[in-house]
Amino acid sequence: MAQDRKRLLIVDDTKIDRIVLKSILNNDFEVLEASSGNMAFEYITTRKDQLDVILLDLSMPHIDGFDVLKFMKEKGIDDIPVFIVTAEPTRDNVERALQYNVGEFIGKPFDKDDILWRLRSRLGIIPEYDLQKEDLTETGKYISHLETLYKNYLINYERNDTRCRIMSDLMKIMLNAYSKSNRNLKLNQDNIKLISKAAYFCDIGEILIPDKQMQIMSGQARSQELQKKHTIYGSNLIKLNRSAQCRYFVEICSSMCLHHHERFDGKGYPYGIKGKNNSIYNQMCRVIDEFEDKRSKFYGDSTKPIKFVIRRLVNDDTGMVSKEVYNLLEECEPQIFNYFLKRNV
Repeated sequence: MAQDRKRLLIVDDTKIDRIVLKSILNNDFEVLEASSGNMAFEYITTRKDQLDVILLDLSMPHIDGFDVLKFMKEKGIDDIPVFIVTAEPTRDNVERALQYNVGEFIGKPFDKDDILWRLRSRLGIIPEYDLQKEDLTETGKYISHLETLYKNYLINYERNDTRCRIMSDLMKIMLNAYSKSNRNLKLNQDNIKLISKAAYFCDIGEILIPDKQMQIMSGQARSQELQKKHTIYGSNLIKLNRSAQCRYFVEICSSMCLHHHERFDGKGYPYGIKGKNNSIYNQMCRVIDEFEDKRSKFYGDSTKPIKFVIRRLVNDDTGMVSKEVYNLLEECEPQIFNYFLKRNV
């Protein structure tokens, strides 16, 4: 899927570390380098609108990484994701970084696959893969295993997967419309099938949330905090599969689990990602999730509230997803109506 290359700034006084990171990132990003805090100040001041992410070393002479974070805060530059590069993310470093709303750490020695996945996920980059028959076969097996696991969990709590199937079906409707309106988009039916299935699992992390009774005992505030962590739990669960054949689905699904509660205005969770740094597929999942939540609260004829809910989302919650996704949802209204008419749910 063709995408503009994101621009990344490495800030590190150690030349060998910059060389290693650049070799990892060169194929996926346009890489800029700053060998000191002063050079970082210059890049951030003059090219802040062109930077998509910063990899920042903490331990630099004279002006260290925290000085750079302080500079960015004072200048009101809070929309560039920052990943801290450090050999040892100590408790003090973590706490100080969190004061600047930075919670991403890249450890040394560098893990190429981990770095690329985390950057792609944070920046909404969907990797390109030439899916082969064996890839689809192995991915199908993995999806079937996950589905069995998730269904058993739902049954244990006297629930079913109806909502999950609706999420997947609505995602397929939006993806088909999106692929038709974007001629340069390399999105075939295999891609659509796997991305749609990822939406089925967007809340799978809830299976790792402590038992409901434990949540009640921990208090309402603690319960809500635990519930929000289902995004991280779900993403980590999906990533347990390290098979090369399943990599396309794993990257898409783990990203969707992690970021489907983010908002375009940066007020979502878990990371408060702003704008197009969240992939359009994650944004589709976000708006579908909100749509189904509102639609399911109506009783009786399930098709009646569809137009009302879509209008309400588009007009009343303009900061949830991009205008492009809102427009896509409106465009898909007839197909969504017919879907529920035939399904009668």
